[in-house]
Amino acid sequence: MLIASLAFLALTGPVLWLLRPHRWRHAGWLAAVAPALVTGWLLTQLAPIGHGAILAEQYIWSDAFGLTLDLRLDGLALFFGLIIAGIGTAIAIYAGYYFEDDPGLGYFYALLFLFMASMMGLVWVDNLLALYVFWEGTSITSYLLISFKLSDKNGLEGARRALVVTGLGALAMLGGMVLLAQMGGTYAISGLLAQPATTFLSHPLFTPMLMLILLGAFTKSAQFPFHFWLPGAMAAPTPASAYLHSATMVKAGVYLLARLHPAFAESQLWFWSLFLVGGVTMLLGAASALRYYDLKAILAHATVSQLGVLVMLLAFTIETAAVAVVLGILAHALYKGPLFLVAGIIDHANGTRDIRRLAGLARAMPLVAAAALLAGLSMAGLVPTFGFIAKETLLENFYGFIGAGDILVGWIGLVASVLGGALFVAYSLTLIWEPFLRRRAPLDEAHVHHAPPVLFVLPVLILTLIGAVIPFLLSVVEHDLFAPPAAAILGAPVEVHLLLWHGLTPVFLTSLLAIGIGVVIFLVRERVRALFTLAPEWLNGTQVFDRAADGLYALAGWSTRTVQGTSFPTQISVTLLAAVAFLFYSALSSNFIGDLRTEWAATPTFYEVVLATLAVVAALVTVRTRSRLSAIISLGLVGVVVTLIFVFFSAPDLALTQLLIEVLTVVLLVLVFYRIPHRAHPQAYGRGAIHHIVIAGAVGLWGFGMVLLAAETPFALPISDFFLRNAVPAAHGGNVVNVILVDFRAIDTLGEITVLVVAAVGGYALLRASRLHPLHRPAHTASSPGVDGAGDRATDAAPLATPPPLPSTVTEERPHA
Repeated sequence: MLIASLAFLALTGPVLWLLRPHRWRHAGWLAAVAPALVTGWLLTQLAPIGHGAILAEQYIWSDAFGLTLDLRLDGLALFFGLIIAGIGTAIAIYAGYYFEDDPGLGYFYALLFLFMASMMGLVWVDNLLALYVFWEGTSITSYLLISFKLSDKNGLEGARRALVVTGLGALAMLGGMVLLAQMGGTYAISGLLAQPATTFLSHPLFTPMLMLILLGAFTKSAQFPFHFWLPGAMAAPTPASAYLHSATMVKAGVYLLARLHPAFAESQLWFWSLFLVGGVTMLLGAASALRYYDLKAILAHATVSQLGVLVMLLAFTIETAAVAVVLGILAHALYKGPLFLVAGIIDHANGTRDIRRLAGLARAMPLVAAAALLAGLSMAGLVPTFGFIAKETLLENFYGFIGAGDILVGWIGLVASVLGGALFVAYSLTLIWEPFLRRRAPLDEAHVHHAPPVLFVLPVLILTLIGAVIPFLLSVVEHDLFAPPAAAILGAPVEVHLLLWHGLTPVFLTSLLAIGIGVVIFLVRERVRALFTLAPEWLNGTQVFDRAADGLYALAGWSTRTVQGTSFPTQISVTLLAAVAFLFYSALSSNFIGDLRTEWAATPTFYEVVLATLAVVAALVTVRTRSRLSAIISLGLVGVVVTLIFVFFSAPDLALTQLLIEVLTVVLLVLVFYRIPHRAHPQAYGRGAIHHIVIAGAVGLWGFGMVLLAAETPFALPISDFFLRNAVPAAHGGNVVNVILVDFRAIDTLGEITVLVVAAVGGYALLRASRLHPLHRPAHTASSPGVDGAGDRATDAAPLATPPPLPSTVTEERPHA
């Protein structure tokens, strides 16, 4: 069922694209069927998995390389799966009304469901290499979703930053995963977690392995100093922003840290890396949220802050921290997703997301205001919301450390959490007050062009109501919904006992303190915003990234102009000279010359001497002739000689292939050189050609030496015996060469066939060109010589024929911001 669910989600998008959903008024409800069915099936697994059951499926991908699609549904995978499919259902409905009758809706659904399948596979998979494949799948599909509007330069730049940062982090993570698998002896995640933690902690490669994996997780989940890519990715359409950057993709790094937590949590490097990076990210993101006036920008930095909270909590090894992570993940999805959707509705109805131009929307859009109020109060952590319970658990974690005597960590975490919570309150009140409750906007107020229909707002209301109801059903859901993922994070059974009200405890009083500070910050928010104008630009991560990218492009341009800014022969000479010099240095330093075997294997026969002499003479004619046609024919003669050598040494299949290649090469060269102005002159053995002779001779000598060395050096056991033994019984063929080509190395042969087909198509296109057709060959003039060398005495070559204009490229604009 797990594999079937992935296939179902992945295929739903392309099918919807083919159905052209923009023609249907309520296409979003049809699109929501697939994620809704997956959500319903996952809900049926809550009870069995809550009692310790684990669902596993395996599909062998590549047994030779150890690639298997092992899917494993435990408490953590089920928890993330419910969020991905559940939020995805609401997003699918919302997108149908957001794009309305826009033709890009089908394309959006195709990308959305491919991303959904990739994200679901990421949290369900039980193999490190397969996890990396799904990880990259989320990166690519998210890039396409962010750059959905091809006409939006900011969107394209944001997508590029996101792809580069997360892609480089993924490559580092892959290296760490390979090291981890080597240390543990398996790529199976469950197999690695089943081993004692000392297996990894005592290994000499533990530090580089852990740092590489952390780099991948930090870049994916926008942790400092890689947090800058997430706000720029908000240029994506609102449904994509709500899904990717609140509930799914940005939590992939958090999921990876949570999954590997039992193996690494006892490491001090793990603790301090997550504690410090997460804490800094929490404060930096929360403070930055107050700087902006764009609704999505505020929510983006608030997301960065919440991700920092989750990463900081994963540094700890106690039950309270594990439960706080689970509560924080779900609470964030249930309030941040709706708030993003609210921002999209406001933009859709008013044409702007700038809160300086918004006011009084509660009267014009009461349902939207109600959803924003419920989600905003949860984000602020006010009683009796789900966000309040998550914040209480966070504070309880640090009070536990203080009570246990770990004063430093306890107080640092507590103070940081209070400051972060206060900032949460400040920008939550900003999001509620300024667009909805105040009467007048400070700038030119935007008016509601058209009120959103009820069905457009319904997905937002459903998500906010789920978050509002959960605090009153804690005793019902805490055992099956919260305990299993917390146990998977901790690597041990967890008992969860949650209450909405604990009384006037130090935790509650601290929460009130954070709320009070947040209200004060809200009242002086304009002064706080003014402080950000004093910060230098080099502190802006986006500016640093863009300048580094510009510098890299400038370096590439300079190196290209330096190395390839001259004539083509000079470029080839520089490249070959550098390569040959490096290879000769390596040969001399490794006693390469002394390892060559120079004795004759057998006395050459007469025909071998004749063929070798003929090849040498043809090669000399190629470089010395005045006529292009003569050069092409003599070059083809070299290939024919090689073909005859294959024939004499009993390799008819290779001979036929070589002959085919030579004929095709000669035909294409004739067709191409036919239209090139004649500029060739005979090479003079003077000062100007000496370096050509030296380079060509050096390359030839090196190739000759490599052939001798290859014959002498046994790099691996020969496989010819295997082919001889298995040609008849395994492939049922007596011609071993044919069996190798069409059975043992069939993929290589397919690639060669593909190359030949492409070359044939190109040759056919050249033959069909009217100016190159044999029956329409233009007459030669002194200024327009052909390949046969006519007109060699002309001093000026005719210019190239003007090619026909290329067809115009139309860039389709994507819908909505």
